[in-house]
Amino acid sequence: MPIERILRRSDELDDAIVQLLEPERYPSFDDAPRLGLSATAASLSIDHARALRLLVAGGHLSSAVPVMRLQFEATTRAVWILFAASDAAVSLAAAPLTLESDEAARKLPAASEMIKQLQKASAPAAAAPAAMLGRFNDMQRHALNSFVHGGIHALRRHQDGYPIELIRQIVECSNGLVTINAMTLAILSGDRLLTTRMNKVHVGFEDCLTPILSSY
Repeated sequence: MPIERILRRSDELDDAIVQLLEPERYPSFDDAPRLGLSATAASLSIDHARALRLLVAGGHLSSAVPVMRLQFEATTRAVWILFAASDAAVSLAAAPLTLESDEAARKLPAASEMIKQLQKASAPAAAAPAAMLGRFNDMQRHALNSFVHGGIHALRRHQDGYPIELIRQIVECSNGLVTINAMTLAILSGDRLLTTRMNKVHVGFEDCLTPILSSY
């Protein structure tokens, strides 16, 4: 699939998700910091996906790949906060930004530990995203770390170029993470009909989604 087409299809998937996630569906999260923080992390991840596509469209591929690492981290945090984080951890993550809160928040677990906690979570809805994020982490973590730290993956790809297939896989993986966040936001709405509809949002968009990140 030409890169221009997969980017267009990705935007169409994004539009389909946005049309389902009408703002009026959401209650106030003022008294529910866990829910509000999960929604913020999911929204942040979707923003990262949009930035990734802009970078790919502009030919800035060596910058696009590290953004997927940011997207993965935000996605993991959104699901972890919702299903597995302790109340104390939520309080640390939700604290106003100060030097003290920044220092304290460094004690929060990294993505790999968050996934382990998700895999042990009692909520049935945690099982699917835990499995998907675990697969992504196992398959992509090493290469993404290399890109973030200017390692061999980043250096060789920047010098030698990016095969079309690799660019397509990057966008597909990013879209898969988007669907996890979309489902998280649907769950947060408390609307069962929306959750059911969001669980099928990927149907018809299989041409721009990775199979390792299937729907909930």
